[in-house]
Amino acid sequence: MVITPDFVFIHLTKTGGTYVETMLARLYGDRSIDVDQHGTCSDVPEEHRGKPLLSTVRNPYDRYVSQYRYGWWKISPDEYCGTAAMREMFPHWPDISFAEFLELANTKFMNCHRCAPNGFVNENFPPERRLGWHTEGFVRFYFHNPRQVYARLDEDAIASGSFKRDMYDVHFLRTGNLRRELHDYLLALGHPAADLAFILSSERVLPEDGLRRPDNDPWQSHYTPALKQLVRDRERLIFRCFPEFDDC
Repeated sequence: MVITPDFVFIHLTKTGGTYVETMLARLYGDRSIDVDQHGTCSDVPEEHRGKPLLSTVRNPYDRYVSQYRYGWWKISPDEYCGTAAMREMFPHWPDISFAEFLELANTKFMNCHRCAPNGFVNENFPPERRLGWHTEGFVRFYFHNPRQVYARLDEDAIASGSFKRDMYDVHFLRTGNLRRELHDYLLALGHPAADLAFILSSERVLPEDGLRRPDNDPWQSHYTPALKQLVRDRERLIFRCFPEFDDC
């Protein structure tokens, strides 16, 4: 997370957060504080909890492809479920297909050491309707009392949207329109347009580690109708929050 004089930025991985952090560092300089890079809303230090919360959100279909291509699960497997667990499921790991990655992520990565060291458990869904890896992370990052909230989620709560009552009040920037939305958010805070012009003309900012996804690699090319339905079902809570992501 990055704490600025005006707000706190919450950095969820593979949603454009590195770009936002770079732009904020340029704008605020020494007036910003980088604390616990991937800290959640509940991790905001007490003295800054009155500030607005800003974060980024990415289409789950696209984010899964980005995570697959980035390959951190290959480079640093112990931050997920470990090499042994992955090879137990797929002996040919790390040379797995995107479909196999989706299966791995939505079984072995759930409750992994890095993401949920104290466990996120929900027994309200049958196996074919269980919640997805992204949903687990979304609840962990953006909800009050996330473990309790996750444990009581059911189909009625998702369909009605009643779960939103437990969310922090977060302003989300869409990854697909990140330059413009970040610029406009900062402009609305009162920053002079001249101080923000560099954002609109800025280049992409990529993390230093991991594998680079080719520019000519659209997420759509990785999906069959069945795989897309799988992600739609697993991440239905996120699509309930951002229905525009499923209109593609």
